[in-house]
Amino acid sequence: MKKYNCGPKSCLILVFLSLLVSSCSTGGQEIPFRDDFQDSRSGWGTDQSDEFDRGYQDGEYFIELYGPNWFAWSYSGAQVDDVSVEVDAYLSSGARDGHFGVLCRYVDEDNFYYFAISVDGYYGIFRRENGGMRAITGDGVGMVHSSTIRTGGQTNTIQAVCQGSDLSLYVNGELLESVSDDAHLQGDVGLGAGSGPEGGARILFDDVDVARP
Repeated sequence: MKKYNCGPKSCLILVFLSLLVSSCSTGGQEIPFRDDFQDSRSGWGTDQSDEFDRGYQDGEYFIELYGPNWFAWSYSGAQVDDVSVEVDAYLSSGARDGHFGVLCRYVDEDNFYYFAISVDGYYGIFRRENGGMRAITGDGVGMVHSSTIRTGGQTNTIQAVCQGSDLSLYVNGELLESVSDDAHLQGDVGLGAGSGPEGGARILFDDVDVARP
């Protein structure tokens, strides 16, 4: 792994928050649970607007952003402290400067953790607190490059483990980084995706697995 200074790729998530859209589930889940998105009533919800679309299609869950620098997510309705969240995800179409990943300890739209990878091979763990977002990996200045991340439209398996104040990000079975942070100690789990400066992106998710670590 090699760290980069803050630039267009390493800071792309810090940029997109100038425009923020949240989307939520109305269902509820008991831990542990697994969802292959074959049932459109499983609780992740659907939404459509001028800025984004999300829902179920052909046994997968999608989040699509139409403009540049937008972020959308969906959460499951679970409430948990220590949790492991794993999902397969990939870019289906659109610009290759976007990002996607999982949320844990989602309290509300202004407070949560986001474990993200970018389509061009960067990763980061981000803390959103009281409406502000900052990286807590990469020495706090942005995202970090890793050759473990499959780029372009290839599928990556993303796993976030939130246990006490320890936050760990795994991609394709390899631990990329662990950090310590205690701003949020319980909350919901979710899926998130965002577009970069170039514009829209459609991200597909499958086989989400939520369990105790």
